[in-house]
Order: sequence, then C-alpha cells, then structure tokens
Amino acid sequence: MTKHWFTCKVKYTRLDSEGAEVKATESFVLDAFNYTEAETRMTAICENEGIRPFEITQITKSNFSEVIRFEDADLWFKVKIALTTFDEDKGREKETNEYILLSARDVRDAYDKVAEHMRSLGVGYVIPSIGFLKITEVFPLDEEGGSNAGPVGFGAPEPAAVSEYTEDLDAEVDED
Repeated sequence: MTKHWFTCKVKYTRLDSEGAEVKATESFVLDAFNYTEAETRMTAICENEGIRPFEITQITKSNFSEVIRFEDADLWFKVKIALTTFDEDKGREKETNEYILLSARDVRDAYDKVAEHMRSLGVGYVIPSIGFLKITEVFPLDEEGGSNAGPVGFGAPEPAAVSEYTEDLDAEVDED
C-alpha cells in the first residue's frame, strides 16, 4: 500500500488577542494510506493541539511526490518540476511532472532550494511553476512506529526529506 499526502481543511472557533471568539479555517497537510486514515489522523491532531470544537470540512488527496521542510522558513510552496528522462525502449526523451511541497521564505528562495535539490539528483529538469499555499502545518507519519508524528523537521539543521520520490521517474504522470 502506498502512502499519499492529503490536505485537510479544519474549521474551528478560537479566541483572538482581545478574548473574542473568531471563526478560523486552516489547512494542514499529512500523509496517510487512505481518506479514512487521513480523517482519523486529522481528528487526533486537532485533539492533541487543543483545537475544540472543530469540523473537518475537506480532505483532498494531494499530488506531492516529496515534502521538504527547511528550518529557516515557514511559508509553503508547491513546485512543479518537469523531468526529462530517456525511454530506452522507444529511443526518445520523455517528460513527466513531479510536485514538491517545500518550505521557503519566498518564491526566489523556493526556486533556489529546489534547484539545489534537483542538481543532487542528476536528472534533466525545468521548473515551470512555483505557487504559494496557505498551509498551517505539515504532519508526516512516523516511519518507524506508524504513529502520529509532530510537525515536519523541527530541530533539523538540514532539510528533512519527509517522503522520497514514490513513483518511478519513467512512470506516466497526469498533466495539469
């Protein structure tokens, strides 16, 4: 079974700085094997974070192949990467798209971090788009125990790869 990244929107009431109740909707990203597990994990996260009462208003399967958190940044960007690979069976180049979610200070910082990451992989690529996503936090599954882990990469001096490329680079990927 393959893990997937899910974006969960949670609506709740919180107190503002003056003590007045304010309605808020926030987006969280977490990995799970299916929608049911994503809902269960999101419910546990809300309860652990003291978010009560709350309503999970939307769960969407995301197309991220990798999620990377850098300690020096807290804004999240979705980066589309067009990979160029060589299909030896057909004797021609083939392009596929991968999507990375990463934290950065701004669009330029996101571009630089992805370019550095991709150079280490040694494959041909183009970065056709980078978009800001309003995400409150990312919660990966604990790889060893399968339990709920805390937010991605806290305390890590280097970028923490939360998920490796899960698809073979030669596999077909849906175009946007």
